This record gives sequence, structure tokens and C-alpha cells, in this order.
Amino acid sequence: MSLTTSLLKSNYTKRFYINTGNFFKPQFKTKLADSKNEIKAAQKLRYEVFFEDRKKKKIISISSFKRDTDIYDKYCDHLIVTYKKNKFSKTKIIGTYRLLKEENSKNVGFCTSEEYNLKNLLNSNRYNNLLEVSRSCIHKNHRNKNVLQSMWREIHNYVITNKIEGLFGTASFLHTNFKKIENELIYLQQNFLMEKHIEVTANPSMLIDLDYKRSIKPSLKLIKNLPTLIKGYLKLNAKVGNGAIIDPKFKTIDIFVFVEFDKIEPKYLEKFSY
Repeated sequence: MSLTTSLLKSNYTKRFYINTGNFFKPQFKTKLADSKNEIKAAQKLRYEVFFEDRKKKKIISISSFKRDTDIYDKYCDHLIVTYKKNKFSKTKIIGTYRLLKEENSKNVGFCTSEEYNLKNLLNSNRYNNLLEVSRSCIHKNHRNKNVLQSMWREIHNYVITNKIEGLFGTASFLHTNFKKIENELIYLQQNFLMEKHIEVTANPSMLIDLDYKRSIKPSLKLIKNLPTLIKGYLKLNAKVGNGAIIDPKFKTIDIFVFVEFDKIEPKYLEKFSY
């Protein structure tokens, strides 16, 4: 009896079976960066998305060549989405979010305070543990609902683990022509403005002058014109700050967004739970 025949009869060949089906499937993973190299890769993605993709000029220092960096980075946790085209491909970072806990902000402050006065919110007795989310971006080849939802799912876990009571930051329209989105900006402030005792206000030197008393009727076109990220926040019962601003560095129109964790509807929380 040959060796092959003996193996077949003994059924030993099954022990050597290797499932290669997963070798060629794309692999995504969402986690907190745990090395300097991963943080640098996230900063390079930020630079690519914020400046190269939009053909915006930026002065680059030798120390931060082709990376978007600032003084807040070292105090933050950096959420990243990694991607491998298949088992044999190089891992790439295709999504990132920057998370700054209130306890860590004591050393540096919040980057959002460069655009908005946070005094009412931070001094409120209502919240003792807030989280700033910033520098959200996804590589242009992977901008879909699944990648964004995977990041929010990980943020949800982060919020639970760290007992966060509220999240805040800015969300952007990717241009500076506010005349094109006056109705959208007025609609947001008329319908989603923060409560007065915690309300944040825009930096006067960056403030866009709009008539917020002008009557605006919501429409499908108006809602469709809102950036995906802003629409996502609104589904989480987000509120907006008083006033929109023009960010001269990133060439965007920004609004302040605040999400109180306890006010997120359960049906949306379920989507973020594993």
C-alpha cells in the first residue's frame, strides 16, 4: 500500500488542511494606537486628507514633514483604523480620531478653545468628565459608513471604559464660502442650539456674521447638504454652539458640536455595541 493510500484511509490528510479563504480577504481593525510609529502614521493620514487631498498649501517644518501635528497630540489617545488588502499586504492606517480626556487637558487645554469659548460648558456642575474628539478623517479610498461606524463603536467603548459624560469638538464644511450654506448654518442653530447655561460661543475674530433670526424651512435638499459627520452627530441628539467660524488653517467652516452621552437614543447605542 502506498503512503498516499495509507494517509487517505487513515484520514490523516485532514490534519494538513489549511483554510486559505481568509488569506485574500481585506482586513480591518479599529483600536487605539499603541506605538509612536502608529501615531506618526495617523498624523501623516491627517496631513494627506486635510491638505494634500484638498490641494491646500501648508508650511512644513522639518520636524513634522508631511504630518499634521500640534501641541495637543502627546496628551491624546489616537484611535486608528488599520487596513490590509490581504494577509500578505502591508498594514496601512486609513482612519483616525483624536481623543483628549478632560483630566489630560489640564496640562494643555482643549484645541477647540482656539475657536470657541468653552467656559460655560467646562465650569458647569452638570458634567465632571468630558471628552474632546478632533482630527477625524478617513482615507479617500475608504470613506464609507462601515469605517465611520467602526470608529464610533470604538469611541463608544472608550466612553464606557472612561465613564465619559459628554463629547465635544468641531465638525466642518470643507470650504470657506459661507454664502453657499447660510440656510444650513441658520437651520442648525435654530433647531439644535445648546442650553444657555452650558452654551459655548464662537471666537469673535473668526465668527461668521449671519442673520440667525431669518426663518428657515427644513427640506430634503438642506439636510442632504449637511456633511455626513454632522448628520451622524445629529442622530446622536447632538447640540451645536452659538455661531459658526472660518478656520483659516484648514480652510473650513466649523460648527461646535456637543453630545451628552445619556441623551443618545438606545437604538443608536445598540449599533455601537459588540
